[in-house]
Amino acid sequence: LLRLRELVGEFEKPKFFDYRQKLCAHSRNEVVGCNACVEVCSAHAISSDKARQRIVVNPNLCVGCGACTTVCPTGALGYTYPRAPEQGRKWRTLLSTYAKAGGRDATLLLHSEEEGAALIGELGRAAQLGRAQGVPANVMPVALMHVASTGIDLWLGAIAFGASQVAVLTTGDEAPAYVSALHQQMDIAQALLRGLGYGGTHFRLIEARTPAALDAALAALKATHQQVPALAARFAVAAEKRNTLELVLDHLIDEAPALKAAPAQALSVALPAGSPFGGITVDKDSCTLCLACVSACPASALLDNQNAPQLRFIEKNCVQCGLCETTCPEDAIALVPRLLATPERKQQVVLNEAKPWACVRCSKPFGTQKAIEAMLGRLGGHAMFQGEALERLKMCSDCRVIDLFSAQNEMKITGP
Repeated sequence: LLRLRELVGEFEKPKFFDYRQKLCAHSRNEVVGCNACVEVCSAHAISSDKARQRIVVNPNLCVGCGACTTVCPTGALGYTYPRAPEQGRKWRTLLSTYAKAGGRDATLLLHSEEEGAALIGELGRAAQLGRAQGVPANVMPVALMHVASTGIDLWLGAIAFGASQVAVLTTGDEAPAYVSALHQQMDIAQALLRGLGYGGTHFRLIEARTPAALDAALAALKATHQQVPALAARFAVAAEKRNTLELVLDHLIDEAPALKAAPAQALSVALPAGSPFGGITVDKDSCTLCLACVSACPASALLDNQNAPQLRFIEKNCVQCGLCETTCPEDAIALVPRLLATPERKQQVVLNEAKPWACVRCSKPFGTQKAIEAMLGRLGGHAMFQGEALERLKMCSDCRVIDLFSAQNEMKITGP
């Protein structure tokens, strides 16, 4: 500590993240939706600011693990050390060069720059001495600032680029929350590929502390076989996570064995909870089309219709944040984590619609019949809405004011 006091000067600390509030699905109207980044950060660098409908990241506490960017469903948090397009370009070049040289069954081994690299180095020295098999020829180690800094956009992108497997090496120095997050994200990615008909296990989390344990895990990888797209993708990884995922999904769906076997069949792939893809179901008997969910949706997945009482939905935009489900006053919405592998996923569909209510005075349409009837049922016993006053609830906003000031039996405080 005494020596530390003598260290005077300047130092630089990189900023490991980008945050774009407009993409964030954390909260709306002080209702919390997605809380994934707050929960996964072991450095407690991320906090909730519900009043401002955002999260707050303290760059001085951030240690650069990138787990928050991995679990973020919208891409509001992006990793910058390096950025996704740079990492994607590196992986694509690596895999395409390997394929051009005649390589097959390429496996990316993602490891940390320090502990992971040291463990792989120890395994290499043991292999030189004949004490281990070493890293197989088809396994390509890729160093990362932290193993939690990449997620399903880059992993699935690697499969689209021609990799047969993506393995992530943890050495026991990672926070338990990061290992759990990697497991969850791999389960989602694997369920997606399995549902599309790609056989085998494409994503593995290798937990090894010794060269012997790593050697055994890599030998097990070599003995497996995975089904991958017949044609390798050539797109560039986008700066925004959702754009990359759309490019990846389009390629994986186009090459999907399940769809090639039954091209006319609509395919819906069930995904684990916490998936960034999915739809919603709406209980039409409970829904009053108040459209509170539309104003709460941060991804523009839920839309209204200015010409008719309708609730519309674009599944491609849905990030499964749960804000619509939490906001709905009638509890009429439920999340459905899935991948809909049909063109309908990108199209507007009508989830619910109703007949508009006509003003009893001017016949102008406003609201819905169900919403007005529900309001009449709840307020019918109130002292303020008795007799003629109850009829005002059936009027549009303009006619209510006209009726209120033209009523002879109303008490006025503005004078005769």
